[in-house]
Amino acid sequence: MTIYAPTTFADRTLLPRALIKRPRRTYTAAYTFNISQLVTFGGTTWTVVDRQRTTNGNQLYSLFRPGDISPFRVVLGRALAAAPSDPVEADRLYKVYLAGLRMRRRDERIRSLLASQRGSAGA
Repeated sequence: MTIYAPTTFADRTLLPRALIKRPRRTYTAAYTFNISQLVTFGGTTWTVVDRQRTTNGNQLYSLFRPGDISPFRVVLGRALAAAPSDPVEADRLYKVYLAGLRMRRRDERIRSLLASQRGSAGA
């Protein structure tokens, strides 16, 4: 019969690895850039539309630039620099992004409705 005695901090290493509780890291640093802020990446100006943090503390930013060949990019925060900007221009570009997002979602809804109607008409 196996009996486990309560362990103290000193004999923690005697336990199997699976039973050792390790403290989790939490990163509470503030973001460098705000959403809808203009930033410089690769010599061009982009608008920040989303931001998130990885488990090891890196900052990921989703960037948007209307009229570009690939208008949407995801970039590490350390590759960006704040662009000298007019807040009105930043808001205008962010609204262009939101309008395009709404239009794309509407088009996807219409396509799914048409596909479901075609599927039900053939049955």
